Amino acid sequence: MKKIVKITDVAEKAGVAKSTVSNVLTGRKFVSDELKAKVMDACKELDFHPNFYASGLSSHKSNIIALLLESNEDVERPFYRELIVACLKEASKLGYSLLIYYNSDNEKLLNTLRQGMAPIDGAIIMSPCVDDKRLTQIQSDCIDCVIIGRPDGEIDFNYVDIDNIKLVKDVCSQLISLYGKDVYLINSDYSLTISRDRAKSFKDICAEYSIDFGKHMFESKLSCEADGYEISCKVIKKNSVFITANGFLAAGVYRAAAEKGLKIGEDVAVFALGRSQQHGSFKPQLSYAEQDYGVIGSKAVELLINQINDGGIKEPVLIESKPIFTASAKKCN
Repeated sequence: MKKIVKITDVAEKAGVAKSTVSNVLTGRKFVSDELKAKVMDACKELDFHPNFYASGLSSHKSNIIALLLESNEDVERPFYRELIVACLKEASKLGYSLLIYYNSDNEKLLNTLRQGMAPIDGAIIMSPCVDDKRLTQIQSDCIDCVIIGRPDGEIDFNYVDIDNIKLVKDVCSQLISLYGKDVYLINSDYSLTISRDRAKSFKDICAEYSIDFGKHMFESKLSCEADGYEISCKVIKKNSVFITANGFLAAGVYRAAAEKGLKIGEDVAVFALGRSQQHGSFKPQLSYAEQDYGVIGSKAVELLINQINDGGIKEPVLIESKPIFTASAKKCN
């Protein structure tokens, strides 16, 4: 493990007092050009990156919070704009600025968070997964944090999440009552806690209706149309019900149904748990779950800033989704 370089190491390397290093880094007091050069050379040789708090900011606060967005070139995040705007507005209202990190390389992100290199008082993290290294790093560095999504295990963070267990239960119950028990869940990557919550709820529904969970639950690591098509082709038939993690997987089901001569909404029902910008362009229109990411973003920022200022109460916030049944689940109308 790489040794964490401290300000005392820089002072010793440069042959100056610790206070001199602090003054060079913060600019609070005059330091000669000669001493500045010694300090900066020592920083470079030791690969030292100043911690914004250890550098001696008088308030020990930057009044900046970070929103850490996961990114994947293959997966669209249609709700990001709504979420970012809500976070910006709430942070501004509470006297904070918002710094947005958007990088698919978690190692780069972790390097930024190490040693306090990021000028932040706290962070909001999206889409936690099992054994999430980002959360472990933030907990290790004692950075205040709020999660959008349910964190895994014993990591002690505030979080805001959709009530995915209730959503899956409500949608499955409605569709089973109208189309029958040939119901399938095409889930997203099982490393995500949201996928595990959906699977848990679906397993409970299968037990309630005497459905073989193992034969009706599928995982899609890429959550793409090709996966939705490949999976549904194997099982689709008249009165099948497909509940998918997103619109991409749903598009694959539509393609499989067309090839089998089955009509979406009449012969086969399709419902997407995640909202998509394209849900209205499906023919027939795709049924989906509507989530208010404006409320989610505002609440996450509010919880984080309360936590930064006074510790706050660590209590999860669950927000209900609204199922929108359209022509792809015609019998629900």
